Amino acid sequence: MEQSTTEGVEELESTEAGAGKPAGDEIRLQTVSVVEAAADALRQMILDGVLEPGERLRENDFSRRLGIARHTFRAATQILIGEGLLRRSPNRGVQLAVLDAEDIADIFRIRAALELEAVRLVITSGAEIQGAAAAVERLNGFADAAAWRSIVDADMSFHRAIIDAAGSERMDRAYAAVQAEILLCMAQLRPHYNHPDEVAEEHRELLEPLLGGDLKLAEQRFRAHLDDATENLTKALNARKEVTA
Repeated sequence: MEQSTTEGVEELESTEAGAGKPAGDEIRLQTVSVVEAAADALRQMILDGVLEPGERLRENDFSRRLGIARHTFRAATQILIGEGLLRRSPNRGVQLAVLDAEDIADIFRIRAALELEAVRLVITSGAEIQGAAAAVERLNGFADAAAWRSIVDADMSFHRAIIDAAGSERMDRAYAAVQAEILLCMAQLRPHYNHPDEVAEEHRELLEPLLGGDLKLAEQRFRAHLDDATENLTKALNARKEVTA
């Protein structure tokens, strides 16, 4: 069994942009290394809600579904453990992380600190914000039935553009370190999220004072935006607990 999955890995490594063996229509391996491709496929499953919080990722099952060797799957899960998306416990192996209210508050506390400082740096330096307006237009163009992954990608592209425009490599690294957990939060937020056009309007309101150089209004709107997200996430968490109780 191990030999056949290893052969699958070698076959994947010989391809250019690596489309892997999908489980249904969900899994696509598209990155340059097989380990990174498997990690990316698992990230997508988490964001799409295919994996539930606390769900156990059985090594044999997922190795088979991804068409990779077990040691490759272990390496991929180690990447996601480092990002905070997965956790390893002595008795249950690897499972999807379960966030509680304190986790959400802590993640968004760090996010707010980084984004508000980025807002200050962008406005005081007059830096150009590449990609933020395009992200808003992407959000505005989505139908209500748009794929959740597409909405989240455009949302995060907007916020990432603000961080990038600040021009700080250390801030970039700090944001990257928490970005996966922000995405995990957004996966849990899905049932409480607004329609794409409303999300677009929210981000248009965030962009307006940035382009106009109004630091006070920009800070006020970003702080309110992130506070609302924290509150909605907490509501989503409580609703999930009621359903599973």
